[in-house]
Amino acid sequence: MGLSELSREDSTAGRGWWEDRIFYRVDVRAFSDSDADGVGDLEGVRDRLGYLELIGIDAIWLTGVLASPVGRPGQGRDVDPLVGTLGSLETLLAEAHAAGMRVTLDLAVDGTEIVHSENQRELVESLRFWSGHGVDGFRVAALPGITGPIDESTHRIVRMIRSALDERESVMLGGLVNGWRTGLGELMELDVGVDLRFSLTQFDATEIRRIVDTVLTDSDNNAGTPVWTLSTWENPRPTTRFGGGAHGLARARAMALVQFALPGSVGVDNGTELGLPESEKPDRTSSQPARGPIPWEGTQPPFGFSAAPGNWWPTPPSWAASTVEAQLEDPLSTLSLHRNAMELRRRHEIAHRTTVRWYGAPRGCLAFRCDRAGLTCALNASGTSVPKPPGTVVLCSGSLEGERIPPNTAVWLT
Repeated sequence: MGLSELSREDSTAGRGWWEDRIFYRVDVRAFSDSDADGVGDLEGVRDRLGYLELIGIDAIWLTGVLASPVGRPGQGRDVDPLVGTLGSLETLLAEAHAAGMRVTLDLAVDGTEIVHSENQRELVESLRFWSGHGVDGFRVAALPGITGPIDESTHRIVRMIRSALDERESVMLGGLVNGWRTGLGELMELDVGVDLRFSLTQFDATEIRRIVDTVLTDSDNNAGTPVWTLSTWENPRPTTRFGGGAHGLARARAMALVQFALPGSVGVDNGTELGLPESEKPDRTSSQPARGPIPWEGTQPPFGFSAAPGNWWPTPPSWAASTVEAQLEDPLSTLSLHRNAMELRRRHEIAHRTTVRWYGAPRGCLAFRCDRAGLTCALNASGTSVPKPPGTVVLCSGSLEGERIPPNTAVWLT
C-alpha cells in the first residue's frame, strides 16, 4: 500500500479557540421566528440554542444581523430591527457563552469607502464596539479579494482590522477565501478562512484529495486555520450539488465524514445537518440557491419555523420527513450521522494541527488518517463496491455490503 504525507506542525502553544471548534452558520432570518412576523430573529436563535448544544455545535456564525456595513460614518453599530435589538443580541451572547458556545458575526465592509481616514476610524470603532459587547469574532464580508478581485485594499483593510482586534485577546478574524496566496503576498492576518474550494469540489476522489492537499499547504504557509464547509449561502447544499434525491443525499452523507475527519475547523451551513436540498426557486432568473426556513417539527410547511400565516420562502411539503423532530431520535438519520461525527471528532482530537497521511486506495476511492487521531476515513466515490480497509468500523454514512464499501459511501475505522 502506498503512503504519502503532508506535514503539519502540532503546536498547542498560542492556539486560538477557533482551531478546535465546529462552526454553525445561522441565517438568522430563515432560522426561527419568535414573534410570528414571518422573519427569523435573534430571539428565535436563542430559543434554539438547546438544539445547537445538543447536536454538538460549539461556535455560531450569525449572518444578517447588522443593519449597515461598517466603515461608514454613523453606521456599522446597529442591529437590523427586522431581527432584533442590541439587547436581544446581548442576551443571545450571554446565553450562548453560558452554554460554552462562541458567537461570531458577519461584518460587511465597503472596501471603496475605507480609503478615507474618517471611515477607517469608524471601522476601528465599530470593531471595538462589537467586541466590547462580547462578540468573539468576525467573518469579514464584501472585501475585495475575498468576494471580488484581490487588490492592495484587501491587505490594507485586513491589516487594519487585525490591528484593531489585537487590542483584545482571542477575538477571531475570518473570511471567505479562494486561495490564501495573492500576488501581493499572503493573507497572514486571517485566523481562519472558510475555503470556497472545498465547498465547490465535485464528488471525485482525485479532486477531493488535490483540494485538501492544496488547502492544507496554503493554510500552513500563513498559519491560518482552514474551515472545511460543504456549502455556503452562495452555493447549493451538498445534497443538491451532488445530484439530488437519494443519490445526492448518499454522497452528501459520505462527504460529511470526509469533512469531519480533516484537521482544522469545520463549518456546517444551517440545514446541511438535516440533509436538506435546495428548494424550488421563486425567481428562476436568480443564480442564488433557494433556501427555505429550517423545518423544526410537524407535517406541514413551515414546520414550526413560525406561527405567521402565508408568504413563505419555498418550503416543500416533502421536508416533513427531514424535520429536526423526525430525525432527532432516528439513529440512521442524517442529523444523527452529524451528531455522531462531531462526538467522535472531539474524542479522537482530529481538530488539532497534525499530519494527514494518505493511503493507497482503489481507483475512484481515497483513504487518509490524521496522525495521533487513530481514526481512518475511507471514501468510495467509484461506481462499484470495494473492500473495506483493515480496522473496526466506528461510523458509516450508509450500509456496508459485508466487508465491502458500496458506492457513494464513507466509513471511519479505528
